[in-house]
Amino acid sequence: MRKNGSARVGNAPGGERAPTILYVDCRLGHGIEGKRLEGLRRYAATRKWRVATLEHKFCSSAALRNALARLRPVGCAAECWSQETTPHPALFGKIPVVYFSRREGKGWENVRSVEADDAAVARMAFAELSASNPPAYAVATHNMRERWARERIDTFRNCCREAGFDCRVRYFPRDNDAQRAVCQPNMKAWVASLPHRCAIFASNDYCALRTAYALADAGRPFPSTVTLMGADGVETCPYGHEIAETVSSVRLDFELAGYLAGKELGAMISGTKAANPKAVVFPPLLVDWRKSTRGSGRREPWVLEAVDSIRREACDGLEPAGLPARFGVSRRNFDRRFREAMGHTAQEEIEHVRMERVFELLRDGSMPIGAIASFSGWRSDIALRWLFRRRTGMSMRDWRRMLS
Repeated sequence: MRKNGSARVGNAPGGERAPTILYVDCRLGHGIEGKRLEGLRRYAATRKWRVATLEHKFCSSAALRNALARLRPVGCAAECWSQETTPHPALFGKIPVVYFSRREGKGWENVRSVEADDAAVARMAFAELSASNPPAYAVATHNMRERWARERIDTFRNCCREAGFDCRVRYFPRDNDAQRAVCQPNMKAWVASLPHRCAIFASNDYCALRTAYALADAGRPFPSTVTLMGADGVETCPYGHEIAETVSSVRLDFELAGYLAGKELGAMISGTKAANPKAVVFPPLLVDWRKSTRGSGRREPWVLEAVDSIRREACDGLEPAGLPARFGVSRRNFDRRFREAMGHTAQEEIEHVRMERVFELLRDGSMPIGAIASFSGWRSDIALRWLFRRRTGMSMRDWRRMLS
């Protein structure tokens, strides 16, 4: 919205009025919603639609009705962050609408949505945190009423139980300034009370960064005494990059979410969707490894040089067997020191870099599926297909199909 409350609208090609898609209740400076807007615009370009935005700070029911009457959108995408601010489906009338996640309760039964696989997010977080064999686990959250948060928390706790561990869960409200003023001291006291070695899963990155500050205030360094994992992979709070760059996170592809919302709207507008609504679910990508979960061993210069070499050469066929000789250390010593310093093996680091390239090539769309393995450093197409399915729960062809 502009200062006078009018919606921002992208220009149509040639100045002609193109069909409009309205993105409702977005915050343009917000990392997640900025990515969703990029994806929505990318799909809209394939249909020659324009995209208008109705920003969060102007998104009253009256403002929404005014925008719908003035812009006459052929479809809408809408945020669904909280019960208080989410526009109810009834406000859209007969205009097709797709929510990013959806609420529960009366009036929401037939709503279409695009949602992250939050159970898979929690399982990926547990797999990363459990790699260091912590004797205790905990969960921190700012969200207990939201369905996505409950699913992440419940799944993580189930993973802990299946592994034979209990898991503490602590809720810290963040709804207003007064509660936030109490929240941070409470978080400091809570993290100070946790066992000496403990793994913490924060339900999203905002909570993870607040937890990181609390750990620093309590004098509990990570990863030597505590490991910490967030989720979303997009900085969503006004803290400096120096903090964000220390916290590991399960990365989600929010640009893909925006693209899928546009694709879903396209199907609804053309009348090709089945009568029974179903959420479009997209899996997490991978873990962004940072200091909060990496090893606590000494990071000797050659270890950091090895990491740099991997990031430069992994997609050119670099194999871990060739690294020790570069730095004048034995294979056994290399493997041990690398794992102690980084929290995972050189092979896992190589696979991580290659998988990032795989997702880039899938998104690009111009390269045949069968050629992606060789262009991302894999010797075997079969090995890549197996690892991709294990990580995402789908084939590379199915992943690309989501983007088409």
